[in-house]
Amino acid sequence: MIPADVLAQLRDIETPPLSGPWPPAPGWWLLGGLIVVMVVAGLVLARRRHRRHAPRREALARLAGHGIPDNAGPDWFAAVNRLLKQTALSLYPADHPAALSGNQWRDFLTRTSNIPRDSWQQLVNASYQRQSELPPAEAYRLAERWIRRQPW
Repeated sequence: MIPADVLAQLRDIETPPLSGPWPPAPGWWLLGGLIVVMVVAGLVLARRRHRRHAPRREALARLAGHGIPDNAGPDWFAAVNRLLKQTALSLYPADHPAALSGNQWRDFLTRTSNIPRDSWQQLVNASYQRQSELPPAEAYRLAERWIRRQPW
């Protein structure tokens, strides 16, 4: 057996002091830094996207300002065409869309969208007809779809 004097020499086990929640371990610092970087990057990307889509929002707001009348005359259709040309000029300046008219304008709209040529033909012709075959609501939807589908 163990002699009593040897047992008397043993001291009690010393536990290390309890560590508090601060300072965290290095892994938590890395995780926190990574989260901060991701949040900042997300905010920067969101701001860029918001700025990039500003012309689209403006064009859609201007289109909404024209409204959808019950009986639209050539002036309303001309205003919608003018809005489309202004928007096209800001997106495709090299194509000189402001100088296009008639079939060239129709072909440009068809080329820059997935909308059938006949729909655009009716919209282009509506500016020169007293009574259009194209309902104003359909013309509005065409213009809205074209604006929304553009690469901003």
